[in-house]
Amino acid sequence: MTTETRPTEVVPIATLATVNTRTWVDTTDDGAPIPCLMLTYPAPQFDDADPEVVEATMRQVAQSLGAVPAGEPVPDVGVRLTLRGGVALLWFPETGYALKVEHPRWVRALEQFGAALLAVGLDELSQVASVAEVDEYRQNTRAAGRLHFALARVGRRIGGVS
Repeated sequence: MTTETRPTEVVPIATLATVNTRTWVDTTDDGAPIPCLMLTYPAPQFDDADPEVVEATMRQVAQSLGAVPAGEPVPDVGVRLTLRGGVALLWFPETGYALKVEHPRWVRALEQFGAALLAVGLDELSQVASVAEVDEYRQNTRAAGRLHFALARVGRRIGGVS
């Protein structure tokens, strides 16, 4: 994993309020558990989403987190996660807000590992997608270079309370 500094783009809070989160615990190449957090654009229930809007929105999210397309070395983007009372917060650069993640097993793995693999999908995914559909999404978007990754560390948020 590499450490790289890239300029970030501020993600509007309205975007973060609608982003879907999916969590799971995977293993690293050396067999250690690593918590993974995937962010996706929610598929509208009744209308079709404009693919260009979906992609532009999720590229902004990926860029703000310093995530790069699958196949590139995964950058270590430093502290982006804080833990508080069994809850994880994913902070976005240049903002005062975070996504709250409350999945107990995932938060415990995050406490133990001290970092999480962030994945940002550039395509929409239904909020009610089954495990098989999520796995298919991950496989297809990764193969197509439409899943972006970054390694985020747990710590005290710079410039804020943790």
